[in-house]
Amino acid sequence: MRNSHAPHVCMYVLMKRPSTYRMTACHWFTLLFSLPLSHIHTHTTDRIHRTPPTVAPFDCGAHAMTTYRDMQLTDTLHFNFVNLDQLTETYSTSFYGEYMTHWPEYQRICIHPTTGIYMGYTLGKAEGDGENFHGHVSAVTVAPTFRRLGLGENLMKELESTTAEVHNAYFVDLFVRKSNKVAQDMYHQLGYIVYRTVLSYYRGDGAKGPFKNDEDALDMRKAMPRDKERRKSSVIPLSRSIKPEELEWN
Repeated sequence: MRNSHAPHVCMYVLMKRPSTYRMTACHWFTLLFSLPLSHIHTHTTDRIHRTPPTVAPFDCGAHAMTTYRDMQLTDTLHFNFVNLDQLTETYSTSFYGEYMTHWPEYQRICIHPTTGIYMGYTLGKAEGDGENFHGHVSAVTVAPTFRRLGLGENLMKELESTTAEVHNAYFVDLFVRKSNKVAQDMYHQLGYIVYRTVLSYYRGDGAKGPFKNDEDALDMRKAMPRDKERRKSSVIPLSRSIKPEELEWN
C-alpha cells in the first residue's frame, strides 16, 4: 500500500524550522528516495508514483562505496525501482526462488550505501554439458537513475568471475535484442562477440517502447580461460542463423 502520509511528513519537518534545514539537491533526493519502496503502489496504472527523477540523484561520490552482495528472496520485494526499465522482466517469486536455490552464487545485487536503494542486479546460472558447460546471463539490469556509473559492467565481471573460478566453465553467453545497440556496445567493450542470431527469439503481447514486439536475438559469448581446452573455440561465430527450437538449452 502506498504511504500517502510520507510527503506531508517531509514538508512538516522542513516548514517547522526553515532556518535549520537548508538542504542541498543531494540531500533532497536522499530524503525522498529513502522512503521504503515496499510502500509504493506497484500497479502499472500507478507508475506515476514510481517515476525516477530526470537528474541522477545520490551521485555524491557514493558510487565507490556501493554495496555488492548475494541476493536473498526478500530482496525481490524491493525491485520496483530497478524494474521500471521497459526491457526488464518482472518474474514470479518462484522463478527468483529457483535461481537462488540452484545457483545462489550467481544472483547478485548492488545497493546504495547510504539510502539502501536497490540500484541493480544480475540473474545467472550454469548450464550445458561437456565442452558446452557455461555460465548464462539471464538478466543484468540497472535502475535508470544509476546508469552510466559502471554498475552493469561490475555486475557482469562478478558473474564472469563466478563462471571461471567457481564453475570452471568454458564461456559465458547471453541474449540481447538485435536493436538494443546500447547493451551491445557494453558487451562488446567487455569482450563479447556475436556468436549467432536466433530468429524471432523475442515475442510478446506488445512492443517494448522503441523496441519491436517480435524481434531476433543476438547470442553473444565471451570465452573463459578454460575455453583453450576445447577442441574448437566456443566463440567462433556460426555462419547461419537458428530458430529458438534449435537452441541446445533454455
